[in-house]
Amino acid sequence: MEKMIEQRTKAPKLFKWALWWGIGIVVVCLTILMINGESMGDFGSPIMNALYSMIYRYGILPVILYVGLLGPVMEELVFRLWGNGKTWTGITSIILMALFTLSVGWWLSLITLVCGTTILICFSDDRKKKLFCLMLLSSALFAVAHAGNYNGEGRWFMMFVSVLHKFGFGLVASYLVINYGLFWSMVLHAVHNSLFAIPFLVGVNAINDEVKVIENEDFRLEMRTVLVEDKQLDMSNKFYTNAVENTYFGNAAGFANQAMYYDVWSQGMDPNYDTVMIANVDYNEFPKCHFNLSFKQEPINYHRLLNTLVNNGLIEIDTTVTQAYRMHITDKSKLVHGQQGDLISYKMLTGLVRQNIGLPIYVEIPNEAKGSGSNTYAGNSLYDSLYVKNISYMNYRSDYTIDDLRTILGPQGIALEPTDRKMTVIAIKNKYNPLEELE
Repeated sequence: MEKMIEQRTKAPKLFKWALWWGIGIVVVCLTILMINGESMGDFGSPIMNALYSMIYRYGILPVILYVGLLGPVMEELVFRLWGNGKTWTGITSIILMALFTLSVGWWLSLITLVCGTTILICFSDDRKKKLFCLMLLSSALFAVAHAGNYNGEGRWFMMFVSVLHKFGFGLVASYLVINYGLFWSMVLHAVHNSLFAIPFLVGVNAINDEVKVIENEDFRLEMRTVLVEDKQLDMSNKFYTNAVENTYFGNAAGFANQAMYYDVWSQGMDPNYDTVMIANVDYNEFPKCHFNLSFKQEPINYHRLLNTLVNNGLIEIDTTVTQAYRMHITDKSKLVHGQQGDLISYKMLTGLVRQNIGLPIYVEIPNEAKGSGSNTYAGNSLYDSLYVKNISYMNYRSDYTIDDLRTILGPQGIALEPTDRKMTVIAIKNKYNPLEELE
């Protein structure tokens, strides 16, 4: 009893060095980061990418609450729950930190479990040493776990400074937990994150007002970057060939893909049958733009529009002409009917082959295997219940050759034969990132 009272009376002075060293590290690191122009406003960093994506999906208010409140509370519970010195909180905190660090790597999670368990066992009777070691361990793990937030791009010294800043903050937060309780470390963390979010909020407003204009004798194209959903904008992905005003919401590659589609149609070809179009675009990620396209003269020339997008550095287009192959189900088909574990559907296989390796393939199947559609090109008339053996969702590769597919599909009664048709493979890559213009 006397020992416990003595420990509590010494608690306000416990590890005071950690407070001053932590403050010193934070001040020095922030000074270096500010001098080099690094801050929360580094729009190209992974953490900013994640935050902007969250804004698209949920709006700005949930992001503010997450950054300024929910995130700090969760991280303090994970990394500083041990601060009261009790055995059960120490064990819980070690488990939580191990689970959290799995996002970095299993090796770090294993190190966390080994080091944390060793500290709890070796210093079970010495509260001061136990707290000292847990302070260092949790601060180091807190720093390493946040290393992925920073986009170093080869600047290893700046990444080291950013990680060291998180370590210093961990020392200060640990001091508050040990001496004043978990609540005050949560308050500090919330204030810290809220202050760092100010450049982020300013950046959102600046980007949301950004308009890029491309104009020539054929058309005028306005691109407004949209990070927060604007109720006044038409987000319906409209893109018409028979209207003077065309609108499209997405990124540059998606916009170009639509223009490519209409360019192919204007040449009298069926883009689903004659041309494989590949736009390597993740439509859920930023940056997105609202495109306003006004054509100035007839006939509308989408080909010149695409060339203009390329010349202005918005997209990159690779075009190759290659042999077309016909994939069809024979009478000896051994396809699985109905989903079997991770087997891949025939319809999805055809789509993946077309997208990932650019293999121009269209499909012919027996009448009894056809769906309601009358077309015979990739996937449009196939039952989803036809599944291919030996190719699963988990082990599908993007580098299948014709011989690979014949080896796998031949025994299942799927023929893969060359045709007299040549097909064009068009790859469109997004090059326009308006965030870079604000850095």
